[in-house]
Amino acid sequence: MFHPRFSRLGAALAACAIIACVVFVVRMQPVHRSQKATEVRPNRMLELMARYVVGVQGMMQSVALGGQQPHLEEALVQNLTQLAHGRADELRVRMVKGWLAHGWPAKEDLDAIAAKDASLQADVAALEHLKTSQGDLQGDEWKKLKARHGWIADLARAQSLPQKNESRQVVMQQAMGTAVVLIGVTMLGMAAAALGLGVLIWGFMRWRGGMMHLTLAKRSRDEGGVMTEGFALFLALFLFVPWLLKQCSLTLPRWASYGPAFLALLVAVTWPLLRGMGCAAWRDALGLHLGHGWWREMRAGVLGWVATLPLLAAGLVAASWIMRLTGEFPGHPIVDSFASDGWAKLGAILLAVVWAPVSEELVFRGLLFPGLSAWLRWVPGVLMSAFVFAVIHPQGWAGVPAIMALASSFAFLRMWRRSLIAPMTAHALNNGIMCVVMLLLWR
Repeated sequence: MFHPRFSRLGAALAACAIIACVVFVVRMQPVHRSQKATEVRPNRMLELMARYVVGVQGMMQSVALGGQQPHLEEALVQNLTQLAHGRADELRVRMVKGWLAHGWPAKEDLDAIAAKDASLQADVAALEHLKTSQGDLQGDEWKKLKARHGWIADLARAQSLPQKNESRQVVMQQAMGTAVVLIGVTMLGMAAAALGLGVLIWGFMRWRGGMMHLTLAKRSRDEGGVMTEGFALFLALFLFVPWLLKQCSLTLPRWASYGPAFLALLVAVTWPLLRGMGCAAWRDALGLHLGHGWWREMRAGVLGWVATLPLLAAGLVAASWIMRLTGEFPGHPIVDSFASDGWAKLGAILLAVVWAPVSEELVFRGLLFPGLSAWLRWVPGVLMSAFVFAVIHPQGWAGVPAIMALASSFAFLRMWRRSLIAPMTAHALNNGIMCVVMLLLWR
């Protein structure tokens, strides 16, 4: 039998460390938001909605639906204003409303915004320059406006140009492309969720009939405690090493920021071995085996992801309630990478489709979920590991329900297949589809 020294003390310390890390993340989120609020940077969620609103208007004008347009535009603008936070977003909304109304915003309105926020005075002056020079804004002045306001700066420049200008048509095509993608993704998502509901019901009936088994190999509390220790080490290194480097004001290359994450993963995964767990037991406990073979496990992962979709839809509904109550909207730093050009997009894809599924499944469904289940049984193990998984993601509280739904589904896949291949496949498929959508949206 596996009896590591001080296993109960280690499990207790690990639990305290995990709670401390979760509290640290929750407390740091308002700090990060306040820091971002002091900088004028593009609001990507607002930007996407602006593209959608402008694109829908353009499509309706192209099919001559002018009679129905005002009511729809009013609803769309209301959604746009809900995403606005701060004076910079107020300025952006003014520019979008001006485009929809086929006129430049009133000068007194723009001056009023600049009077309330001195940091926007240069932006308002640049916008006035755009209007008077019919888009002839060059050099650093244009680069600064574009860096601070993103695609809405392009919209403002297009608005100052004649109707037939080619640059104006390019902006309209971008907006209509975004609208088509969002409408298409919504329709496909609804169809896929209906299919997923059928798969979920089919899976439930098979489980009830005894043809599908959802269980983990029974682990002792000593084994569970050591696995929980490994996860606690991962979380502590993953969160606090970058924080300490930042406190020391060390400027490192961007690629070097992944060093602490790799170190944390390596320490966490090997920790049970260092604590004396045998190799065979370690592989089985973490799910580091082929199960019934690569292809069969991967097919199970795809099927499991499809069954996840109705749960994900329920999570998104819950997220919408949280957004209404708190006024906070989910976001993710990776969206900025897709809004950029070149290597940033490739790096974001590799991070989302390769690194995240492998590393996160190893530590969450490989270490934390089985570790908690050994102490608390699998239902609390699923819920608690899913909550920790959701909270440490940067989407904020509004993103917690949907991410918990995904994490719970990955845990069920782990119980069904025992191997990590199926949850890794489902995780990579989910992130890959999101990346494809992002690429289409930011063309």
